[in-house]
Amino acid sequence: MKIVIINGSPRKGNTYKATKLFADEMKRYGDIEFTEFYLPKDLPEFCMGCMSCFENGEQTCPHSEYTLPILESLLIADAIIFTTPVYVLQSSGAVKSFLDHFGFMFIVHRARPEMFSKKAYIISTTAGAGTKQAMKTISTSLKYWGVNRVYSLGFPLHETSWDKMKPKRMEKFERKIQNSAKRFYREVSSGKKHAPYLMTRLMFYFIRTLIKGYDNTNSLALDKKYWEEQNWFSKNPF
Repeated sequence: MKIVIINGSPRKGNTYKATKLFADEMKRYGDIEFTEFYLPKDLPEFCMGCMSCFENGEQTCPHSEYTLPILESLLIADAIIFTTPVYVLQSSGAVKSFLDHFGFMFIVHRARPEMFSKKAYIISTTAGAGTKQAMKTISTSLKYWGVNRVYSLGFPLHETSWDKMKPKRMEKFERKIQNSAKRFYREVSSGKKHAPYLMTRLMFYFIRTLIKGYDNTNSLALDKKYWEEQNWFSKNPF
């Protein structure tokens, strides 16, 4: 089993601790090859909004030396684990910049069929509040990528450090991580493909009509060419 971990912060703090516990628990149930990326180190540039990935292809992104190796790892992985600490009630800026770079993979543009059977897990921690909002930002993008199922786990520690938590609270969180990791391992290893999210299906059918009407002068003509190659104008990819 291959799993990509996108670490949303360079700081190996509480979120890293929770993610490591999650990954270690998964390894108890089978052979797993983890590939980890750390933000912003592995994608240090902000998205410039140049639209080149949409109009000319993702290989023309000014930061393709960073984005293409990550994309390759995402496509061949069986699952994705995405992490972020809470920064001012949201995901980290590095995470947002990461997601901006991969907007071309949205179902309304050039979604990758490999994503349609993939599972993802989001892990977030905070000293106070905000995990729900932080994880929603990531979850929305993953669903627009067409990821088959997105799960999440948020921890309001009420402390600045994992080790400062009261023993009962720490035990509660660690037990929750263990149970969640076990369920996720079973979900990924089962290979079960669930029905796509309603939002994903609706967006696909809505945009299909629009893309079919694009001509060669449209700035998103590349999307139409991609859909033709995938034969999505006549078949359901799900």
